Amino acid sequence: MKKILFTFLLFTLFAFSSDELNIDTLFKKQIGLRSITSFSLLSTGNEHSYYLYPNIGVNGNTAIWNDTKQAFLQQTFVYTLFPKLDIIVSAGGSYARQEYTTFDTSEFATQNQFGFDSSWIGLSYTGESIADLIPQITIQTAVIQREHSFGGSKNFYFKSQNVQGSLRGYSDPVVYSLYAGFGYNQPRKFNTLKIDYGHSVYIGGDLSLVLSPKITLDMGIEQRFQSEQKINGRKNSEIRSIPTLSTGSTYSLNADTAFAINANFGGSSAAPDAIFGVSLWKKF
Repeated sequence: MKKILFTFLLFTLFAFSSDELNIDTLFKKQIGLRSITSFSLLSTGNEHSYYLYPNIGVNGNTAIWNDTKQAFLQQTFVYTLFPKLDIIVSAGGSYARQEYTTFDTSEFATQNQFGFDSSWIGLSYTGESIADLIPQITIQTAVIQREHSFGGSKNFYFKSQNVQGSLRGYSDPVVYSLYAGFGYNQPRKFNTLKIDYGHSVYIGGDLSLVLSPKITLDMGIEQRFQSEQKINGRKNSEIRSIPTLSTGSTYSLNADTAFAINANFGGSSAAPDAIFGVSLWKKF
C-alpha cells in the first residue's frame, strides 16, 4: 500500500507480534511466516500513472493522461529466519483506466490496462536497540517488472532496487517510527525508446495511537523526490516532489490476524490525489 501503503505500517505494528495487539507484544519477534494482502484504489487528475510498491513513484510512461484511476492488488510474504533477519517476497498487479484527449480530433478517449506489474525480493535486518529505539534496514530488488510504453510491453529483470532504514520506538500509548530511503532505477530499453525514470529519495514518519488492546489509530507523513525523467537521452520532466499524508486504523481480529484501512492524500500536483485501501495481515 516499498510503500504499498500499508506494508510499512504493518511491519511497524506486527513484525514483532503474533499475539493480540497490545503494548507487551508490539515488539515481540517470533520465527515464522507472515502474509500481508493489500488492495488499493488510486485516483489522480494529473498526467501521471503510478506504482505503489515498494513506495509511491511515477511510472515512466510516454503518454500524457487527463485522468487516471488505478486498482492495485499486492501480496507480500515475510518469513523470519532468525529473530533479527526477515526474508521478504512480494508480487502484485493492477488495473488502470486512463483518460486522454486525442490531438488530431480533440475527442475524449480511454485506455484500459490490466495485468501483472512486478515481483520483488529482499531482506530486512533488525539491530539492537539504541536509546530505546529499534533500528531496521530493508533492502529489496525487483526480480521482474512488466512495463508499458507506446513502443509496446516488455519484461525487465533486476532493474530497480530500494533500500530503507528506520528507527522505531514506543512512548505509552504511542508507537512511532522515522524512516528514510533511496530508490534506484536503471534505464529501460524498449524497441524504439530508452526511458530513464529517475531515482528517488524519501523521508517520513508513522505514528500509531493504541486505543485498546485490539485497535490503533494510525497516521503517517512522507516527502519523496523523484529525479528527472529522460526519454532517448532528452529530459522531459523536472524533479517531482511527492508529499503524502495518510490516516487509518488497524484492528486485531485475533492472535494471528489483523485488518487495516488507510487513506492517503497527495500534497502536490505530482502526487496522487487520493489512495484508499485495505490490508489483511496473517501469521501462519
